Amino acid sequence: MTTAPFDDLPSPAQCTPITLLALRVLADLRRWTAAFSLPDTPVEAMAMTAATISPWRSADDLRLTTRMYAWTYALDDEVEREVTDQADLDALLGHCAEIVRTGRYDGVHPLLVALAAWQREVNDLSVHPRLSDLWVAKVDLALRGVRYDWVTGRARSGGQAVGTDVREYLSHADSILVWVANFGRWVTLPAPELLGELDTLVSAMDDLVVAVRLANDLATYSWERVDHGQNNVLMYDVTPGWVLREMHAAADSARRRLAELVAGGFAPAVEIVRQLDCALSFYALADFRGWGSDVPVGSGAETRRADGENR
Repeated sequence: MTTAPFDDLPSPAQCTPITLLALRVLADLRRWTAAFSLPDTPVEAMAMTAATISPWRSADDLRLTTRMYAWTYALDDEVEREVTDQADLDALLGHCAEIVRTGRYDGVHPLLVALAAWQREVNDLSVHPRLSDLWVAKVDLALRGVRYDWVTGRARSGGQAVGTDVREYLSHADSILVWVANFGRWVTLPAPELLGELDTLVSAMDDLVVAVRLANDLATYSWERVDHGQNNVLMYDVTPGWVLREMHAAADSARRRLAELVAGGFAPAVEIVRQLDCALSFYALADFRGWGSDVPVGSGAETRRADGENR
């Protein structure tokens, strides 16, 4: 007897460990964000995707990367909703750049206090000294991308002429902050396992950043095009078809770079491919925002769909 169309579904026995892992991660995220008074972020989506990407890891293994997920969303909200002056933006980003270098912050801004605490914990890990230059360089690149999007988006919304060079836009793809969030995975790995293949992993992550940036832009354009100060690849005289082709090209490049490592069961490479597939699959259906704690009850946004009808 066949049970089609249910034959290809994962069994409950397969799903349950991932569900439990997601719940453990979610509990930690709620405690951590509350401890630092961070604004509400979609921690439910973060926990579920982290567990889906890395189901063999423990909640403790995923703690640093999911906390950084939450932090990057909080940074994005701060920049988009609270910062109205470029000098304030530069001051905020300057503090972030200093903190990832030193782990020190003497002020009271919750976002910066949380980043400093996260950085100090990372500084104590054995692999960090060998990854610190890479970490600082990637954070700097991401912060430049955040600044580029803020300046360009507000200039365009203010009626100023802005460039439409899509390659310039893609050079700032790190504004998606995926590199920053992913770093927490790597610092929990044994150094010999990671460092021997680091060049290949870095190149694949660079491809992933472009693919996820473009997937995000396709998922969010319907509301970003009417929201003040936004910057999206579809504002650069390109078509959705072109964006899809570029997205798939970047994703295919990442997969090719990692194919041999994945075939050999190299866990960091498998994680990148699973992260790529998870992000592209999710963005094909919906934005990560709008599904949980970031949405006030009764706001109507609980039913947010992929077409962006509800922000």
